[in-house]
Amino acid sequence: MQRKRFVQLVGSICLVVCFVVMGINPIQAAEQEKNLRIATSPVGAIMYTFGAAMSEVLGKHGGPKLEVLPQMALHGLSMFRTKECDLVMIANDDLHMAYRGKSIYTKLTKGKGFDVRVLMLGTRIPAGQVVAGDSGIKTYADLKGKRVILTYGSSVALNLGAKAALFGGGLTEKDVKVLKSADIVSAARMVIEKKADACYGSVGVPIFRQIASARGGARHLGIVDTPENWKKVHEIFDGYFPMHVKPGPPTVKENITLVGRNFTVAARPDLSEDSAYIFTKLLWENDKELGPKHPKLRDWVKKHYASTKASAPYHPGAIRFYKEVGAWTPELEKHNAALLALRK
Repeated sequence: MQRKRFVQLVGSICLVVCFVVMGINPIQAAEQEKNLRIATSPVGAIMYTFGAAMSEVLGKHGGPKLEVLPQMALHGLSMFRTKECDLVMIANDDLHMAYRGKSIYTKLTKGKGFDVRVLMLGTRIPAGQVVAGDSGIKTYADLKGKRVILTYGSSVALNLGAKAALFGGGLTEKDVKVLKSADIVSAARMVIEKKADACYGSVGVPIFRQIASARGGARHLGIVDTPENWKKVHEIFDGYFPMHVKPGPPTVKENITLVGRNFTVAARPDLSEDSAYIFTKLLWENDKELGPKHPKLRDWVKKHYASTKASAPYHPGAIRFYKEVGAWTPELEKHNAALLALRK
């Protein structure tokens, strides 16, 4: 009996030592969810790839098992209420509307919005209007009077971004013939079939290669980078920012400026503080392991994580970590308080 107790004691001590080495409080460890689910986007989409990469990194370093759900953010947010989903990966402008109960989220939440908490901001995505190489369109001025797809079904991020890019180019909806499409793939096909002159999307979208193949190339139109245009862009969402892109991607023919936004990982507000802390900590410490898994994950780096561009308040567990590493500033505290006040 004494030998059995001795073995149990030694085992407990070893476990505590392991927690200390990993930087985890052994008492807190018991409070973490062992399994988490993150809604990203359908299989094959870039967000799904990002989620899979995070799952691998977390598992490698002793974090929770992360199951990647091929669900759009809209469905993931709805599943927060039943705890069938714990996290979502979502574009920052989309989250802005979801948290405030605007756009398609007004009816879904009766104007209250989804109560969520941010863990981190990640990769920055440059996007804009894309035209065919044989269209003769090279600037937004050339796009005036042309057929432009500005509505993409229930995709809030695409609907907002398409309009923001148009404003960034010095145009409004009145300057073009507005078309609708179900999604970005259908929109690109409309351009290929000459049923539309321009569609919206980020640099690197695979379907744009088909436009290039069928129509003598494809081109992202650079915005007209002026204070007046940015004022209009920020009326849609103040978290948009200029991203300067050099030639290299198939749709970028010269140095241009596009409208940028961040991808964000957000959590249900009742996710345990320790789970949020560990998720944030492990990705912060191992962000360099994400880059090799997808080129755009090279920009999922810690300098973006704690930001006043956040569209919803940060989770207490994430804040705890950011304070520990000195990344939480007075400006962030003020920004976070203002976001929390929106739900009072």
